[in-house]
Amino acid sequence: MKTYVISLKGSERRRASIKKQLDNAGKKFTFFDAICGADALNHVHHYDDVEFILNCGRSATANEIGCYASHFALWSQCARGSEPFLILEDYARLDPGFVHGFGIVERRAVRWDFIRLSGPYPRWSRSAERSGPFDIRRCQRVPLLALGYVISPRAAARLEAAGGIVKEPVDKFMQRFWLHKQTVVALHPPIVHASTLAVESDIGNRFRPRFSLQTWTQRTIRKSTNSVMRELFNLRQLSWPGWCSACYRTLFPNASQTSTSP
Repeated sequence: MKTYVISLKGSERRRASIKKQLDNAGKKFTFFDAICGADALNHVHHYDDVEFILNCGRSATANEIGCYASHFALWSQCARGSEPFLILEDYARLDPGFVHGFGIVERRAVRWDFIRLSGPYPRWSRSAERSGPFDIRRCQRVPLLALGYVISPRAAARLEAAGGIVKEPVDKFMQRFWLHKQTVVALHPPIVHASTLAVESDIGNRFRPRFSLQTWTQRTIRKSTNSVMRELFNLRQLSWPGWCSACYRTLFPNASQTSTSP
């Protein structure tokens, strides 16, 4: 399995930190130079400011688009290959149980397609498989942070197909499994955490303006719609009765086939 660490070229402290940890874990890896500035739009199809504001209440920063483009570029690369990728952010802190936990994930990467290493919300996830001290939990709600995850070519192709237009930060896009139709599972307890270097954000200042009544109304409707889509997707994943699938198809006729694990 190939391992990539997304990192800005000049982030020497972060690079030194994650390199030391991965070297200690005996894990070979490659730094992926993070895409930044105006070049980011050359790696995605489009940036939709109206949609971004509706989803996040503000416009994106240039480095936020760059972060999205960096993950998107790796999905594209993975989708055209034959093996899963481990993708990490450079401010990751590896848990003492990383080697053991990653061995479990590596053996199950193709089966589950998309495995978060930074943990689920235990309250909003269900155990799908147990292996020693670790649970693989199906996420009914996905936490933010694209800190560390394993993705198969099949899952990468789904995210690439659904995510060419930047409408939200990359972690929020991955969170919305009802849009990209990829089941998300997570290892619990997590084996990747955010280090103290995370406080030195590369994203930049995110300014949230005051909303007009129209924008506030549209955002409220968007949030409600997403909640309904999330719960219907979850019901389908849990193999609830046929009325659930029929309801989903009626409300969202253009939705593609849901991804399920074997």
